[in-house]
Amino acid sequence: TLNLGQNNLTGGIPPWLGKFTNLQTLNLNSNTLTGSIPTELGDLSQLRTLDLRSNQLTATIPSGLYALPALQELYLTGNPQLSGACIPFTSRLDTDWQRCPRPQLSTGPGGGGGGSSPRPTCTNGTVVPNPTDNAALVRDCVLLLTNKATLEGSISTSQRLNWSETRSIETWEGVTVGTVGDVQRVLGLGLDIEGKSLQGSLPAPVNQLSGLRVLDISGNAISGRLPVGLSQLTGLEELDVSDNRLSGSIPTDLGRLANLSRLFLSGNSFSGCIPNALLGVSEQDLADVGLPFCDPVTPTPTPALTPTPTVTPIPPAGRQLFLPLVNK
Repeated sequence: TLNLGQNNLTGGIPPWLGKFTNLQTLNLNSNTLTGSIPTELGDLSQLRTLDLRSNQLTATIPSGLYALPALQELYLTGNPQLSGACIPFTSRLDTDWQRCPRPQLSTGPGGGGGGSSPRPTCTNGTVVPNPTDNAALVRDCVLLLTNKATLEGSISTSQRLNWSETRSIETWEGVTVGTVGDVQRVLGLGLDIEGKSLQGSLPAPVNQLSGLRVLDISGNAISGRLPVGLSQLTGLEELDVSDNRLSGSIPTDLGRLANLSRLFLSGNSFSGCIPNALLGVSEQDLADVGLPFCDPVTPTPTPALTPTPTVTPIPPAGRQLFLPLVNK
């Protein structure tokens, strides 16, 4: 806990606060703090309460704050020059910041145009067969439809994903459905789709797709930060976010993904350092990310070779030993 509210503090919020990764409460309200909110605060994966009310903060609220997996309270008002995106209407945050309106989802067969509908339920029997028996897949379906617009961003109608309650989830672009045990789940998101260039951000609730094995958003124009909570995808085997417009630091909790065997991060604008735990991933492109490792990497020394002595046999008594001549 760091409680410095009403302490007449001035200046900016130091970015190094983002290094206190065990911090759960950060209270800086009612001071005279200026400048922008450091994006490094998006690294505080254990943070539950962030109170920055009644200061003189400016610029845009870092999107990474909304993605903090443990955050329960977020207070930002009283900073007249502060701007930023609204809080997703589905968020459970206790917050004084404005919330987004309920999204209007398309009912057209292509997922674009043709009217709007309330929040999806995925229980009409078309998108998920036997919804009563496939409750987990219904939840995955609702999550994807709710966050579809966040992924797409401002792309044209012709480029939008065909996700819709009017068609089976098994025909959705980039979505792979399979079985985990006896349960139907979304196992793969492969959004490196020819002819599309998603321009949104990777929504934090993607970490609720607990059956996910592959997450591939490579080759798009997705921006923002990587959600900290991706480590909750304990079955994830492949993560490919290469060739996008991602920024911010690489979440340290990616190193907790014990099943991760393929990791591709290059072609973005990440900052900071590469967590050393990612060196254990068998197939990765960390050398192309363009950042140092967080801790020095000491090369394993090659053991010195001990020369094998040459033994010249002793001839039996009465016999002459002839050694071959070697031209030097």
